[in-house]
Amino acid sequence: MRRTFGISLACLVTSACAISKTPEDGPSHYADEVAKVPDPCYRLVPVVGRRQFGKAAWYDFVGKKTASGEVLDTVTPTAAHRSLPLASYARVTNVDNSRSVIVKINDRGPYTRGRIIDLSPSAADVLDMKRAGVVAVVIEPLIYEAAPVIAAVEPSGAAVMQ
Repeated sequence: MRRTFGISLACLVTSACAISKTPEDGPSHYADEVAKVPDPCYRLVPVVGRRQFGKAAWYDFVGKKTASGEVLDTVTPTAAHRSLPLASYARVTNVDNSRSVIVKINDRGPYTRGRIIDLSPSAADVLDMKRAGVVAVVIEPLIYEAAPVIAAVEPSGAAVMQ
């Protein structure tokens, strides 16, 4: 009898330890890992007084993980910067030809003295800097600002802004 009770108790304790928590039991960290999609009612605007001037190069670590955990690809215009927040955006303008591209900051660097930003291959293509390798650029950090929302359309066809 005692033996049966002991075995039953051991099974009960073991099975109680095996019960996993459901998502409703505690806070979910999954939301922190999912990329936040910007609201369509917001637009990117430059941060006043935060321009940086310096040299940019491009790096070709396609297929390798960046500091943000994303894999560098050949399509997305991204960049490595020492101090801009990861997952933020910046407009990079080539001083020589005035071409610009909006990049997502997803890596840290550059680690070469004299440079302020490293660009992905696709961003370098847009700036037409691959042949030169290193060019002078202007970096404008961007933030999201509320965009005007159309509340209604008048019979004349004019939009009424909210």
